[in-house]
Amino acid sequence: MPQSSVVARRYAEAYFSLAREAGDIDGWGRELAAVAETLGRGEVLSALTNPRLSSAERSKLAMDLLDGVEVPARNLARLLVERRRASLLPLVLEHYRRLRDRASGVMRAEVTTAVTVDEATTSAITRALEEKFGTSVRTEVRTDPTILGGLVVRVGERVIDDSVRTHLQQLRAALA
Repeated sequence: MPQSSVVARRYAEAYFSLAREAGDIDGWGRELAAVAETLGRGEVLSALTNPRLSSAERSKLAMDLLDGVEVPARNLARLLVERRRASLLPLVLEHYRRLRDRASGVMRAEVTTAVTVDEATTSAITRALEEKFGTSVRTEVRTDPTILGGLVVRVGERVIDDSVRTHLQQLRAALA
């Protein structure tokens, strides 16, 4: 796991712990998402990492942009900006969402298909994953024509690759 992901996970775990203590995991998650969206834009992130600005100027810029965001999310943002880690916000949000899902008994699945699938197919995939894992599953479907056909399913650290591309590579390796 890359160092940036490890650091982002630590921030997410601390923020999640505070959210759980406050009894508002979903609300804190929405606030974190707003922070990540606001500060994660290219031009904003460039300004926040600009070495010509002092730490105080970067913090003020971030806090001005986050006017209306609740204090805990603003504090996390200030900490990340001051430590020159604002670019980690999307990763922090991703880890936070995983923690939230785990706490609520929900698994996230990222399904990659070669072609766009309709809602009925997405529901069928979700039901099959729920049966396989015995828990509620949130499915996000992406399209990637390079897999040629089939599915690639990522659930946590597990990857189920049943794509045509992978089968062709395995066949090529077997024939070599």
